[in-house]
Amino acid sequence: MSGDDSESAQTSHWERWTDDSGPFYQACAVFPFDSVAEPNGDSLNNSHPSARFATGITRKLLRNIPMFVLLTGTVYFSIMSLRAISTGEIQVNLPRLTFQAVGLLIPGLVIGAFWLYLIYRVLTATLQGSSVHRSTVFFVTTLILAAGTAHAGYTAWANAGATTEPAITVQMGYFLFVLVTGHLIYDGLALKTENLLARLGETSIVRQPMYDEFYTELTNSIGDTISIKWLEIPRSVGFAVVVALGPILLPVIVSPWAGWGELSYVAYSLVTLFVIAVLYDVFVLIYMFTELLRRDILEYQPFHPDDRGGFRDLGKFATRVNAILAVAGGYVAYRFYAEGILNLPSGGVEPSLLGVTWVVLYAGPIGAYVFLVLFWLYHSFWRLHSKMEEGRQQRIEELQREAKEGSQQRRLTEFQKNAKVEDPGLTREFVDPETDAPAWESLQDAPTWPIKRQGLFGILVVDAIPIVFTFIS
Repeated sequence: MSGDDSESAQTSHWERWTDDSGPFYQACAVFPFDSVAEPNGDSLNNSHPSARFATGITRKLLRNIPMFVLLTGTVYFSIMSLRAISTGEIQVNLPRLTFQAVGLLIPGLVIGAFWLYLIYRVLTATLQGSSVHRSTVFFVTTLILAAGTAHAGYTAWANAGATTEPAITVQMGYFLFVLVTGHLIYDGLALKTENLLARLGETSIVRQPMYDEFYTELTNSIGDTISIKWLEIPRSVGFAVVVALGPILLPVIVSPWAGWGELSYVAYSLVTLFVIAVLYDVFVLIYMFTELLRRDILEYQPFHPDDRGGFRDLGKFATRVNAILAVAGGYVAYRFYAEGILNLPSGGVEPSLLGVTWVVLYAGPIGAYVFLVLFWLYHSFWRLHSKMEEGRQQRIEELQREAKEGSQQRRLTEFQKNAKVEDPGLTREFVDPETDAPAWESLQDAPTWPIKRQGLFGILVVDAIPIVFTFIS
């Protein structure tokens, strides 16, 4: 391997194809400090990969997930709070409005708006090229939502066994889940995975032209769009509308319209449609990843500079998907505790419509999480491990075979020219990795896992936490 090739092999392709870098919570844009759209891709290092994880409105919302969560969350919880105040659930002493107060309020709002504009201008000039504002918005929003989530959990704990409604802040857990997973997905499955799959063809761990054919198929599969006359929308959006429109509209049709109060349901439904659309894109990407492992495309390199047989970046992709699953598992466990226990039928879970509905809404997601975790652990880490183990064994057998053939050639030269010397070792199956031969002894310590075993143990522990929490609750 030449110097340039070695340097290229050591470079990780698990990085964003955009010019920015940093932790996952700095990946998404914050309007108005950042552009709503992604970079135009004018330079070579900042060009859109051909295979796009998501397109259209789904991708724009992913990129701008902080503002999307802030806007929809503000609408939802403002209306819910106003409804609670109007029904007396929350007691608030509001000051009386007088003409004098209104006269002071209007110029105060004008001055306040101008003051905020000046702050915006100063911050825009100061933070240009910085990601401080992204971190600030993420953590401030996360803390607010986490506080509401903790309050809902405490309310469920304090009223366990009582017939009471979940806390008004219970859905903050849902918005927190969307915020965190949105950042993880946009940073990992969009920007980094797109770059990884685009650059994988330049590495030594894939067979050409088989990978080129796979990448072409990948480009045509993920981020696909559908056209309805003049309208072109992402296939994920069409899927979300078809799947969720009926269940979303059913409560509106059955129950009477409650005026402004129903706008909170509209905001919540928009977030749900977005989540289903992203889930569709994730499913397609995972399916194509399993196809990559199923086909004979990847080639194990035992002495690859990444110390993972060339599979280090694939292991990082698998870890990111597992992190997203762990966050989802945390949410379904929280939902089971903060909502499910309080909504448990008075007669317990019985074979009735109410009992079946409760199982589907609260116990079902826990079972689905367990299934998805087991599915992903097998189809990512275990299959990568099997492919690495198989590649190492094949390389050992090749070196053993080459050594035996060389030994045979030397003996034929040493003995009589017209006599055939049989070597019983030639019929041996070369499957013993403990054979004493310097040419392949170094392969005994070659890596067979895409990540460190300590990291794999940590993944198993994190995956088990939501399940343990559910049974404890």
